[in-house]
Amino acid sequence: MVEKNVGIDQAQAGIENLNNMISNPLVAETSMASCAMDEYTKTAPRPKFDSDLSQILEVVRILNNVAPVSMPEYNFNADEINGEYFYKPDGNLLFIRDFDSDVIRDYYYNPNAEDSKYSISKILEHDKITGRLRVKIEPITRNGSKLKTNITIFDAKISRKYTLIQLSEGGIVNNISEFSEDGKSFQTLFRNINTLKPARYLEGKDNKQTGFTLIDCLFNNTGDIVRIKRYCNKKEINIDYTESEKHIKVKSY
Repeated sequence: MVEKNVGIDQAQAGIENLNNMISNPLVAETSMASCAMDEYTKTAPRPKFDSDLSQILEVVRILNNVAPVSMPEYNFNADEINGEYFYKPDGNLLFIRDFDSDVIRDYYYNPNAEDSKYSISKILEHDKITGRLRVKIEPITRNGSKLKTNITIFDAKISRKYTLIQLSEGGIVNNISEFSEDGKSFQTLFRNINTLKPARYLEGKDNKQTGFTLIDCLFNNTGDIVRIKRYCNKKEINIDYTESEKHIKVKSY
């Protein structure tokens, strides 16, 4: 009798685990088996607590808190920068060096700039004591682009990690990305410029077992998640949310 009960308990546990994987496919174990689930479609009432949502919302909350609303706008006009001038052996200007309280800031000159507004191609900020590169700032000059500046922050405490922040007009932070493992893994949060609420979240991870996994999440104007897509091991998981329902579709390629 005990053995039968144990068998029943194991079967029930297996069914509960399968139901959980189907209801919350994103938080299923990241093994080859879970990523290789059969194709299915399911519609269910939207739960009060959703594991798929909570996992992403926590990461988005952290990224959103890390990124400021706005940052100072940088000057890329060489004619308006004061500092010490450094020249190439041929006599052409290489960069202009400015000393701040704790950083050395080098403005690299671009002799081929069509607009003097962008005659600086990049700004490198080094620690004044150690000389370590801390920040790289570059102008974005693509025609029609609302983005104006790239800011790359290098993390000395965590190996192979850096943060990229992109600014739009007025120094507004449009998006923030964290890259690790030499860029093999990343997390990117895009903001709605008008409301400053999350608009889209992307996450990519390289796993030895499952290969590369990508999560693509969309938010509505009020900052609520309306769609999640996950690509994993030739499988695509689509989750669409309405106010009252959760629609799940899993398909393979």
